[in-house]
Amino acid sequence: MTRLLTALLLLLAPFIHGQKSTLLKNINYRASELQHSLNKIGDTLILKGERTIDKVEIFNNDFQKAYIVNSSDTKIPLADIPLGRFVTEVKVNDKLIIITLLRHENFEDVIETAEPETNKETDGFAESNYQNKTEGKAFSEFETKETLSKTTNRPVKFYWIVKHINKGHSSSKKMRIGDKAIVDKMITQHKIDLKSKAGKRNKLTIWEVYDTSKFMRFKRENPDYATVKEADCFNTEPFYKSEGS
Repeated sequence: MTRLLTALLLLLAPFIHGQKSTLLKNINYRASELQHSLNKIGDTLILKGERTIDKVEIFNNDFQKAYIVNSSDTKIPLADIPLGRFVTEVKVNDKLIIITLLRHENFEDVIETAEPETNKETDGFAESNYQNKTEGKAFSEFETKETLSKTTNRPVKFYWIVKHINKGHSSSKKMRIGDKAIVDKMITQHKIDLKSKAGKRNKLTIWEVYDTSKFMRFKRENPDYATVKEADCFNTEPFYKSEGS
């Protein structure tokens, strides 16, 4: 038994790169073209491919986040990935490489703040970047529209949060599942961002989710979920919506 335990620990040792996260490497020969590891403290996923990495998606039944990379290497911060076991899909041209990520210790809580308008990519990756058609419009022309949905009698398990960060010349989108405490924090920070030059164009939309597993499946099967009128897994009327106009 002792020898078996020792052998098992030796086998797992190469996979453990930090105290806060663990990466179970894909040792299949088809994945050999992608180097994948964590930094020493386990708060950053490091990827380097022989070919261009198109997209990285980290998800499980309760959470999903996608990164558009378009580079042969990237560093993805894991600070806003919650605790749990996640599938990490790395799209390299016509190939999907699957990695397992384990998040088992929280990082220090950091409230997102609006960043100055700089290059649209950070550390080699961008999150769902796209060109912003409102470039050149004066800040004085933007007004904040804020709406709150009526409360329902159904129990809310979690909230689906979509934040658009508009930097003028480019935009990015962040999506995550969160509880009421996270929602309150993000709404508070969003209102602060709207008063700044860098964050005035930001948008925040939050939906009540009744069944997270069903919602994640529904969202995958219905990319236009934000426009549907009826669904049994979430409230189609946003719990909170604030955007520039």
